[in-house]
Amino acid sequence: MTDLAIYEKKNEQDVFKINNYYRSDYIIWHMLLSLVRYTFVFLALFGLYILFRADTLFYNINLDGIGQTLKRLGYLYAAGLGVYLVITWFVCASRYKAARKGMLLYATKLKRLARKYHYYDSN
Repeated sequence: MTDLAIYEKKNEQDVFKINNYYRSDYIIWHMLLSLVRYTFVFLALFGLYILFRADTLFYNINLDGIGQTLKRLGYLYAAGLGVYLVITWFVCASRYKAARKGMLLYATKLKRLARKYHYYDSN
């Protein structure tokens, strides 16, 4: 019984919280969080780039090239986001799989404990 209590305390965050979700819900939720995080970081880095290069950008402004530059930024954003979401999917899928294995181990330990107490109750 002590072994189960230690397992519950040690794996509370990893196994038991993930087990409350369906696999697809867990992965989609984390992919949405990744989308928001990536967008925020991309915009922050873009803002920093503009701040550090503001003098050069404003002196050499070319209205014809702005559309082309924004198009390249859009492609860069989309490519980076795609890679980041694929990585997020693989990481979350592996975490969920490990949590399911942990829950199966926990269920096995519970069954073993139940059989043990059932044996003592019948004697």
